[in-house]
Amino acid sequence: MAVISMLSDFGHLYPAQMKAVILRINPSAVLVDISHHIPAQGIKAGAFALMVSAPYFPEGTVHLAVVDPGVGTSRRPIVVESGAHLFVGPDNGLLIPAAFKLSQDFKVWEITNPELFLILSSTFHGRDIFAPVAARLSLGMAASDVGNEIADFVELDLGTLQVIDGKVRGQVVYVDSFGNVITNIPGEFVIKRFKFGDMLDICGTTMPFVHTYISVKEGAPLALVGSHGYLEISVNLGNAVELLELDIGDIFDLIPFNSGPFVK
Repeated sequence: MAVISMLSDFGHLYPAQMKAVILRINPSAVLVDISHHIPAQGIKAGAFALMVSAPYFPEGTVHLAVVDPGVGTSRRPIVVESGAHLFVGPDNGLLIPAAFKLSQDFKVWEITNPELFLILSSTFHGRDIFAPVAARLSLGMAASDVGNEIADFVELDLGTLQVIDGKVRGQVVYVDSFGNVITNIPGEFVIKRFKFGDMLDICGTTMPFVHTYISVKEGAPLALVGSHGYLEISVNLGNAVELLELDIGDIFDLIPFNSGPFVK
């Protein structure tokens, strides 16, 4: 069974064309959508979504990811091999956090073999390059058959948390459909530094660090470690993006208060 995961900012229409190309080459491929609603040109959000999803797929999965504002320019199409997984997409950093998550020892090839392409458009490499390459990889083609190995691939910085004068400085890397704000602050750091019930100030709003959403009353803000393993800022049955006016790429400070009892 060949599994191909798919991620893009294409919304409707265009993902179906990529799937059609794949199925013409490998009719037995199992296609799994991670998301086709990554914010337009949102490389950082796409990279985060791919990074936290890829480890759950079986070994041998081909991950086709296309968030590609540089399509038609000199940016390179690439294949990455990491931890018995393959990634196909543009050389703009989108694939690298996921590859690094699976293994620090990964290889990258530039796709240059024209025999793998469809008739090439200048605006839809997802259909014309990445989809046929992903399909052929799912049939057992070696990654090295796409072109030459490269070492100067584009890396992506999702930001590194900082602790400055007792403040924890982080960055928003994803916003989900519930309006939850996902940050780049690892859960391991948060759990070591805070106890459940500790009060935090984020963007001037006070909220508790809790175990789950229902720990606070409806409409109240909260902070927790989400299922993705990173600090998440939420509102129980509400929208944290609207409350805090945060968006992907924004930098914020988390200011802890003294520990104390928290009453719902």
